[in-house]
Amino acid sequence: MDIEEVGEFTNSIGMTLKLIPAGTFLMGSNEADVQLVAASDSTFQAEYAKNEQPQHRIQITQPFYMSAYETTQAEYKNIMGTNPSHFSKSGNGVDEVADQDTERFPVEFISWFDAVEFSIKLSEREDSTPCYRLANVERWMGSIMSASIDLLSGDGYRLPTEAEWEYACRAGTTTPFHFGSKLTSKDANTGDDYTSATTSEDPLLNRTTTVGSYPANAFGLYDMHGNVMEWCQDWFDESYYSQCVERNPQGPSNGKWRACRGGSYSFYNWTARCARRFGNIPGARHFDFGCRLVLPAAGVRTCNN
Repeated sequence: MDIEEVGEFTNSIGMTLKLIPAGTFLMGSNEADVQLVAASDSTFQAEYAKNEQPQHRIQITQPFYMSAYETTQAEYKNIMGTNPSHFSKSGNGVDEVADQDTERFPVEFISWFDAVEFSIKLSEREDSTPCYRLANVERWMGSIMSASIDLLSGDGYRLPTEAEWEYACRAGTTTPFHFGSKLTSKDANTGDDYTSATTSEDPLLNRTTTVGSYPANAFGLYDMHGNVMEWCQDWFDESYYSQCVERNPQGPSNGKWRACRGGSYSFYNWTARCARRFGNIPGARHFDFGCRLVLPAAGVRTCNN
């Protein structure tokens, strides 16, 4: 079977991954995008989009698989043996989810290093070569707060690059969100109550929710906007786009922060746009920081489809 013809598969822990084809897209935002968002959202200012510019053409030259959903609490616990999530039956936010089955909620309160370690252990579980090597690991309350890391040319799971994430999020669209120019509470789980984003029928949740609760994009990916922010592989640099690396950009060679994308249940709608970039120290943990993984197409060895 030609692996590139397999549109999706389910891995050993029940994680569904979708094939993302190679292609080109415009990464970042232009002035028209910025003005469109500013006109519809009073909490947004044009200066907030500076690190998304200049908009530039990117080539993703190889197909890859991306998890259809944010990594769930059940998936993370299956591999790591623990569930660090705030909004869980064992977390400090248990009172807010007492009547919910949180196994299909996204895992959160994980550092960038934790997400990397998860990808390493999942790769090893499936007899794939890890894409990272961690050393000099320092933990606090079970979470990795600092470590040295080497990128390896493995065929296993890893975090998406910023370019891969945005390409997958847009799924061929050019609007601020993959579903259009404006986000409401029917489209994604965000925390914006300063606009007409919510209705009495669809109030703000003020917490995470079951992955896949909102419509998917054209690639079959859910919750690319909202729910939890997703760690990406790249170092984060506000001015990186000025370099305009066209083919498979990997981000800066070093830095202090790691990139994260997608907005969350606790952030304004505009922070969930396709182009929006964030960064945080890799040891940081928050109630709205999670991840989703990618896998090279060549790394798939068995498929249930």
